[in-house]
Amino acid sequence: MAVLVVNQSSEWTQELYQAAFDRAIPDRTKPPAGLVTHYAAPREGGGWQVIDVWESEDAFRRFLEESVIPAAQELGAPPFESHVTELYNSLIA
Repeated sequence: MAVLVVNQSSEWTQELYQAAFDRAIPDRTKPPAGLVTHYAAPREGGGWQVIDVWESEDAFRRFLEESVIPAAQELGAPPFESHVTELYNSLIA
């Protein structure tokens, strides 16, 4: 079942996000298995947020553990919070 994932941190910046993204997904023509859509933007009040839709929580967790966390650790990035919720509905124009 598809899930909505919200990752956020008041300590992340656009530059840190971009550096982590470039390490975690070095070839944008080959997105991670199970990723449906990906959005990134500043948070109101400061920091950064990433909102994704994944085919399953397992697919998200696999990518997180195998790619995102190692990239963030390599950069010395602060931790971020991840919230996973079953996706009820979506509409893409």
